[in-house]
Amino acid sequence: MSLDIDCDGAPHDGPAAGQVFRDLGVEPIINCTGVRSSYGGCNPTPSVLAAMEASARGFVILNELAEAIGRKLAALTGAEWGLVTAGSAAAVSQAVAACVAGNDPEKMLKLPLRGEKVVVVAADQRMAYEHAIRAVGCLVLPISRASDLDQLPIEDVAAICVVASDIPKSVLPFEEIALRAGQLGIPLIVDAAGEAPKFPNVWLRNGADLLIHSGGKYISGPQSTGFLLGSERLCRAAYLNGPPGQSFGRSMKVGKDEIIGAYVALEQWVMGGAARAMERWRHCISILKREFLSVPGLAVEEIEPDVVFCNPRIAVSWSIKTFPIDAEVIAEKLASARPRIVLRDCWQRSQRIVVDPTNLTKVEAKIVGRSIIHALAERPLAPAAPPQEDFEELAGAWQVFIDFLHGSAVHAFDLLQDGQNIWGTHIGTEISSNCRGKIVGPQLKLFSHLPGDPLGLDYEFEGTLREGSLTGVVRLGASAAKYSGLTFKRQFGQAGWRAKRTQTNHTVGDKGASR
Repeated sequence: MSLDIDCDGAPHDGPAAGQVFRDLGVEPIINCTGVRSSYGGCNPTPSVLAAMEASARGFVILNELAEAIGRKLAALTGAEWGLVTAGSAAAVSQAVAACVAGNDPEKMLKLPLRGEKVVVVAADQRMAYEHAIRAVGCLVLPISRASDLDQLPIEDVAAICVVASDIPKSVLPFEEIALRAGQLGIPLIVDAAGEAPKFPNVWLRNGADLLIHSGGKYISGPQSTGFLLGSERLCRAAYLNGPPGQSFGRSMKVGKDEIIGAYVALEQWVMGGAARAMERWRHCISILKREFLSVPGLAVEEIEPDVVFCNPRIAVSWSIKTFPIDAEVIAEKLASARPRIVLRDCWQRSQRIVVDPTNLTKVEAKIVGRSIIHALAERPLAPAAPPQEDFEELAGAWQVFIDFLHGSAVHAFDLLQDGQNIWGTHIGTEISSNCRGKIVGPQLKLFSHLPGDPLGLDYEFEGTLREGSLTGVVRLGASAAKYSGLTFKRQFGQAGWRAKRTQTNHTVGDKGASR
């Protein structure tokens, strides 16, 4: 297929660029975050778009298309067979369904299970997308040693699933788990959705049965696609447990145009696209570096590819004495300017910004560099007036009622107070943890992170004390320690909340309430 790749068509250059979003009242962004799905992954190349448009004009028997793509993927990747899925999370579900039911109609039509089977994961490789496993009705069981498998009823183990980016630093060596899985006849799945595809693949060569990659990240295929590669028998079973059949995965539909687009993107990537992408990324970094080094007082670090990121990145940092501004303030300025520039929040430090060039054009790289410099050089606003010294008394036990978009829950706070500073315990419906915050006058802000499996739960309460009751909104999310930025901490929207005191405590400090 055609390999013409125009990786540098600037999305903000043409008159129509972004206009479809603006017509809806949404301003497009310059994406410095990498391949996050939250911002659209990667944009398809012109060849991918052309192939998708052409395939959208005709019809095909999807089973015949799957056979052809399966053979093509095998020849391209060295796997026995493969299929295009509706994203990599769908690939996880279809892979597990294949390991549970094969193509036994009786088993297939009983999915999801009710916990009769487990999927084993490494205890230090927990991922945010384990719900794709649980959707099949399997329980997720973490282990720390390959020998732990010997303590399990093997007939209850549907599969083992490990995360490619976490394998190199895991206490569970891949060679050991692959060897034991092979000896016991347990399918081994490697989720490499966050990694750029590379073939021949090290995991398939060293014992994995199934491999998962994203179609909408580095290779610039349709954002809604993924790949499942590996054992022909298991891949065929995964296909039959997905669309277009009337099986468990029917809801994971992938269109003929997306299948073609994903294949073209992978073909381009393997046949030289990876090298061309690396050249563009490094060129963008050189542009950014030149901009940053033109300003005295800025330090620049080039971050080379590693086991997690296939691409280089660039960090710029500064002294608070030289530039009295915080990175979070700069990020807020850039995100509200035009063109809008979005930075990856979980990479920020107080005086450090990291830019990922994956989705930048050379034109955009210059815009980003100059915008960061301009935000740094702007005269800081006059210091805000010091916070009000008055505060309401909140120490004590509170019953908290949260009204979600659908449904409600009752939580509790047990709070201590020293002046405006608030801390204590947030008691959820099942789990509890510390909370902290501040009250200025009657206005409360309170933050908590409740431990979860595998993600912790984030709550950001804002409320007002009136007539002895607290009312306000709470922002909701879930995050892992390594992805603790606001994007994930607020990913589940917001809810209304109200609270009433059930018991009064003494304040910790000498200050009393001002009222």
